[in-house]
Amino acid sequence: MDNVTHSVAGLVLAESMARLRARGTGDELPARFGATAAITSMIAANLPDADLFYSGIGGNRLRYMLHHRGYTHTVVAAVLGAVLLWVLVSLFLVWRARAWPGRSDSRWLLALLLAGTLSHLVLDWTNSYGVHPFWPFDDRWRYGDAVFIVEPWLWIVSVPALVAASTSRTARVLLSLVLLAGLGLAWRVNAVSMGAAITLTVGAALSVGLARVLRPDGRIVAAMVGWVAVTLVMAAGSANARAAVLRAIHELDPAAKVLDVVMSPMPANAVCMSAITVERSGPTYRVTTARVSSVPTVVPAARCAQRASVGSSLGPSMRPSTAAVQWGGEWTAPSHELESLVRESCPALAAMRFIRVPMWAAAGDSVLLGDVRYGGGGGGFADVHVARRSAACPPAVPPWTPPRADLLRFGDSDP
Repeated sequence: MDNVTHSVAGLVLAESMARLRARGTGDELPARFGATAAITSMIAANLPDADLFYSGIGGNRLRYMLHHRGYTHTVVAAVLGAVLLWVLVSLFLVWRARAWPGRSDSRWLLALLLAGTLSHLVLDWTNSYGVHPFWPFDDRWRYGDAVFIVEPWLWIVSVPALVAASTSRTARVLLSLVLLAGLGLAWRVNAVSMGAAITLTVGAALSVGLARVLRPDGRIVAAMVGWVAVTLVMAAGSANARAAVLRAIHELDPAAKVLDVVMSPMPANAVCMSAITVERSGPTYRVTTARVSSVPTVVPAARCAQRASVGSSLGPSMRPSTAAVQWGGEWTAPSHELESLVRESCPALAAMRFIRVPMWAAAGDSVLLGDVRYGGGGGGFADVHVARRSAACPPAVPPWTPPRADLLRFGDSDP
């Protein structure tokens, strides 16, 4: 999930817990303490992305793939990070006020920071990039495949309540700019249909009006309920679309073994989805992309937009489309090629600890290995050149279970 959404989530948590505290104690948070808590909650909600300092941005692609959303995106690290941040903030408050926060306020702050760091994992899980939150007990990736990585509806349902609750003019201006930016992008980005942009705009107006008429407790409850509702509606749309894809594959090729269906809703749209299937038919490995409608009687799949970067290097699929599933690209290869590459190349095995939808092409003594989720050989950030045969492993390869362990059949080999 993008960091603006994580920050908004941190502010929503801070305001909701402030309202709970006020109801329990009968007292509002002191202004300075409340501001410190809100800022710290935003930091906590973004803290797991501290791995960017060592995974890098725009540097070594393989290192970024393996270490972003890595160790810091686990329950263990999130709890430890929240506790460390709580100690630092407590020391800051001691320095500032010459007194340790009261026991009740101290516990309240710790609970807020724990909620903030853990919220990051939950939000990142909801999209198709995934996390592996239960390391070191479970090294598998977990994918929610339910919410687009930048979902403007989450801003629409929550930002107006935060603007109404804020006592800082600067905060109100910045939050309002976030809301306006979300609406502006919705009208300009091709991936957002005109119908979705209109609905977003109407929803924003209703959300602003609701925030104005509700009392403080009511508006933050409305924001929380709205956030959960958006996620559940997107998840329901994704589940319906996945079922439509599986039915279509079974009808077209009953012998095909579907290993995975990667779902990603279009921004601001719970009806139109982008799908990538990972299949195996005997010795053949197949990847297909599709536009899928979760409600084809209302919006046929042919009217849904397609994410431009997904499967950009695939050839056209010959599968017949339906109202629910509009097939896009297709790519096939002998599955033993990938199995051999992983057995003989430690860098390839390392890359496969991230790649969920592999696509590969020989290039002399090396192989271009990519992930169709991000282009697959079309210049995506997950495209890496690996030696065809190499026992030299990249440094500090994490233990993540390859998402396509069901395809590789490489046993228990580790880099």
